[in-house]
Amino acid sequence: MRKPGKTRIMVQLWGQLATVIARDFKALHIKRDAYLNDLFKREIENLATEVTFRNSDMVRETIQQRRLPNRVKLTLELDESVVERIDWVLQDKNIARDSFVNRVLFFLVAKKIHLDYLGVAYENKVEAGVKPLDDAWGYLHDPFFQIRSCNEGSFYTAPYFADGPFGPKGPNLFGLNTAISDASWELMNCDVNALFLELDMLAEKETCDGHD
Repeated sequence: MRKPGKTRIMVQLWGQLATVIARDFKALHIKRDAYLNDLFKREIENLATEVTFRNSDMVRETIQQRRLPNRVKLTLELDESVVERIDWVLQDKNIARDSFVNRVLFFLVAKKIHLDYLGVAYENKVEAGVKPLDDAWGYLHDPFFQIRSCNEGSFYTAPYFADGPFGPKGPNLFGLNTAISDASWELMNCDVNALFLELDMLAEKETCDGHD
């Protein structure tokens, strides 16, 4: 029976991610829905602050078309107020709910090799406190501070996942993108050879004009 003030939502989660999340939450004795409810409540406000633009329909459709592999249905029981806020912000930014949830969960379990492949700077030397439980609470309360602190507060607008294999033989994880501005979208889809040709032409022009 549904608890008062609670509602259930269904998301499509990358299959391998769902397996790892279930395993790690069990190992840490974390109640999944209760924890994610509080995490999503904070993260949707971080997204609302960071993403200052609205995804174009093309961006949203392309992210959704690049389906994450072996997707599974995951049902979460969250506070009604949290779900309402999530839906309002995501509609305002033209972001699919699955994009938001998959990105948050991926970075909860991402390893150093994943961040290095993405070229993400992150703080990996954090001074431990005297009380271990305070440190544990801090990591759970704000699990992405290592990334935000080294990337000017960015988490949803960067890093971007390329539209291709993640690693030499990995899956296409373009679906883990959340928000891509028009300028970034244009750069991601430009002809790289033409771009370098244009840069060479500019450099040649500067040389002819007598500039260094």
